[in-house]
Amino acid sequence: MTDFLQDISGLADATSSRRDALRKGAGIGLAAAFASIPFLKPGRVMAQSTEGDFGILNYALTLEYLERSFYRQAIATGSIPSNVSSLFDTIENDETQHVLLLRGAINAAGGTPVQYTDSDFTFTPFLSSYANIRTLAQGLEDTGVRAYKGQAAAITSKDYLTVALQIHSVEARHAAAIRRLNGNQGWIPNAQPNAPEAIAPVYGAGSPASTFPSEANTTQGGINLVTGLSGYSAEEISEAFDEPLGMTTVLAIAGQFISGDEGDGDED
Repeated sequence: MTDFLQDISGLADATSSRRDALRKGAGIGLAAAFASIPFLKPGRVMAQSTEGDFGILNYALTLEYLERSFYRQAIATGSIPSNVSSLFDTIENDETQHVLLLRGAINAAGGTPVQYTDSDFTFTPFLSSYANIRTLAQGLEDTGVRAYKGQAAAITSKDYLTVALQIHSVEARHAAAIRRLNGNQGWIPNAQPNAPEAIAPVYGAGSPASTFPSEANTTQGGINLVTGLSGYSAEEISEAFDEPLGMTTVLAIAGQFISGDEGDGDED
């Protein structure tokens, strides 16, 4: 880990102005689509960072802040049943550890990590009931898994990739646990056709769709597995693979929940 932290020291200059970069109009088509979807209405849409590995670290940190804040706020409602409260506590703790790791890596580089507090995020009306909390938890976790996968090929440092994959695998465990809590399988069949309308876009294609297909994708490595294999349905094939999601699409989703300015307060 020491080598990993030392290796990013040359990337410090990439941190000068992140707030504007995260707020400009990315994902306009997706935001327009969200306008007709209950709960997910257009808010701040954060733009894709183009700062290489260092930008990806801050991108990941933004998502971890968002997830941590969601679980903190969900737990604070007092509506989580006692028989699943330990699950929510565990996931919140994991997200906190992810925040600390990513902040530590960026600080060790001499840079300034993006900074959000819980008050910078709003999840209304998803916090109005336990059912709504479970719905958004599934949407955020499945988005997070696709987000990390979407950046794997863009990370040039093997050390950074190792850390990203360590976090990614834990996010996948979170997603499976929450999905089962909602009565779903731990994996995603097709594009999750039974998903509540509010989170259905999470399972769709990103931009471009050729690079970031929907979760109903059945072509892998250029091979159509429906025609290439016999005895397997399209659903069975699609659920055997998770699909990546690009940064622009993910940040458009995350931007719906950011109500404050990055850097408004001390990180806790």
